Amino acid sequence: MLIKSLKMENFRQFKGITAVDFSCDPEKNVTIILGDNTFGKTTLLQAFNWCFYGKATFNQNPDFLLNYEVAAEMMPKDTRNVEVEITLIHDNTEYIISRIQKYTFYGDSVKGDQYPVVKVSYKQSDGQMESVRAVQVTNVINNILPEELSSYFFFDTERVNSISTRKDVADAVKGLLGLSTIDSAIKHLGKRSAKTTVIGTLYGDMDMDGDAKAQEALNRIQTAEEKRNIIAEQFEENDSQIKNYEGRKEQLEDILRDNQTTAKLQNEKEEKESIIKEDQKTLEDTRIAYFKEFGYGSLAFFAQPLINKTKALLKEVKVDDKGVRDLTKPTIMELVKRGKCICGADILEGNDAYNHLMAELAYVPPESIGNTVRHYREKVNSFSKPANRTFESLTERYQLILRLKNRIQEREDEISEISEQIKGKDNMHQYEVELNDIKKRIKQLNDRKIQFIKDDTSQKNDIERYRKIYDSLLAVSGKNKLAMQLIEYAEHIYERLTQAYKDKEIIIREELEKKVNEIFERMYHGHRRVAIDQKYHVSLLTTIADKEIAAGESEGSNRVKNFAFIAGLVALAKEKIINDGLTDEFEEELDLASEPYPLVMDAPFSNADETHTANISKVLPEIADQVIMFVMQKDWNYARPVMSNRVGRQYQLNKLSETHTKLE
Repeated sequence: MLIKSLKMENFRQFKGITAVDFSCDPEKNVTIILGDNTFGKTTLLQAFNWCFYGKATFNQNPDFLLNYEVAAEMMPKDTRNVEVEITLIHDNTEYIISRIQKYTFYGDSVKGDQYPVVKVSYKQSDGQMESVRAVQVTNVINNILPEELSSYFFFDTERVNSISTRKDVADAVKGLLGLSTIDSAIKHLGKRSAKTTVIGTLYGDMDMDGDAKAQEALNRIQTAEEKRNIIAEQFEENDSQIKNYEGRKEQLEDILRDNQTTAKLQNEKEEKESIIKEDQKTLEDTRIAYFKEFGYGSLAFFAQPLINKTKALLKEVKVDDKGVRDLTKPTIMELVKRGKCICGADILEGNDAYNHLMAELAYVPPESIGNTVRHYREKVNSFSKPANRTFESLTERYQLILRLKNRIQEREDEISEISEQIKGKDNMHQYEVELNDIKKRIKQLNDRKIQFIKDDTSQKNDIERYRKIYDSLLAVSGKNKLAMQLIEYAEHIYERLTQAYKDKEIIIREELEKKVNEIFERMYHGHRRVAIDQKYHVSLLTTIADKEIAAGESEGSNRVKNFAFIAGLVALAKEKIINDGLTDEFEEELDLASEPYPLVMDAPFSNADETHTANISKVLPEIADQVIMFVMQKDWNYARPVMSNRVGRQYQLNKLSETHTKLE
């Protein structure tokens, strides 16, 4: 496909008629359109998408495509058109695709028709233009460039950064490189369980004659095949996950193997940090206990010097200590007054009991302080005992606090020394944790894989068993015999096509990776390799100590990687590699040719440095049949020295206002 021209009328900031002719010269196959930010470069790219597929993405007022100045000039009931027309050559035939949306001033605002009108016409061999029927327009456009593939050839800065990680990238690659033809044939033939396919329809047309056993067998076959399809999808996804985890496991093992010293130091650091944490907890608990005990025992502790002096003084005091403990003068006088002792003896003036009590008065306060001194001595001794224990306990706790603080400081010094040794190195512990997790996941996935195989074998056995029953029941009818022959033939073709598809898909992925690496080496100033997995997702690998590992990607390297991927797709589509190396007559009859495509790019050099810009500018015109770029002047300054000899046409965007841009 080559794009000859683009014409716009009142499309966003392009007021009136704007036309641009693109270079189709194979030697000067580049068209450059220069313009700074907000000048309309992205609008030009959106014009392609809207003309082809009726879709445009704008940040502000995305559904209103009419030029704002034109809309402001409209009066009630006025109408104006927004139109984009593209002329192109596809499969040696010239096509004109146009999409028109009418805008009318209703009430107090301008509104566009809900459904724009799209038209396609093509030039016949006699030079006359023939219109495509309206019901066929969408099919014709998608035959020229399928919508799901369009973003690979009409792309902006944002798309190119994620283009090799999209979910639909595998289908896009297969479509671009011709595998979709085989895939469509496989789906068309289908299986016995799919009632709308060729094989399913043949089964449905069988003369069952109300045979319940045959119908039951067919139902069992169809159910088992549906289960096998589900198992196959799950098996493929499971295998893909295993492969991804195995790759990451190998990377982690290499990293840990190459950083054993770092890992050991990090483990040692973590152990010391754990000990510090425990010591800090013990230190805090000891401090709390120290202050708590100090609060309870400090009075007795600080009173000890005075108490010791008191005890020494009392020791020297000579007092008669013959009195009865806690006996007082009021107690004795109360007994005399009662005239009877608590022992029952009579107390009468002049008898022995009376005389003994009177004699005891000499030893009780206030006549004697002997008892008081004795009581005080006992209390002082009792008060001193906790003080001694408090001193010993506080001393032990204080010594423990000092030891803990010293030990914590020593560990912190050791950790600082280790941190200095591993400064700037990756955290090996996180790799160890990830590796252990991956090993568990791989085991789980392998267990699931074994179960999938068992389940699939079981379903396969059921299919074979019920197919024999089904075939034996239906073979009695001549009509059924013919249908069974057709089914056998169709299933044989289905199996051959499926195998051919798998073989070619492997060739495509290998050739694509080879081509992408050839282009990447020419674009990238460094030493890396591009790897493409089974889902056609792209990653960069670098070699360290004879080992390839996934390396971090900068904005520049990611951009070059994605450019190489797209350029590889374009190059292989042009070379039609899918027909290479075919030896089987069945395969040689398959027409799997694909169509070369142009590259239409908005701001392709954003975030690319001077060297990468120059390399990309040199390679792309050699790979693609046609290159159309919307470029900022500052980026073009780097690209021009290597690309100017390939430029066939050049335009400049002139911004007259925020709502009006001219193409000159």
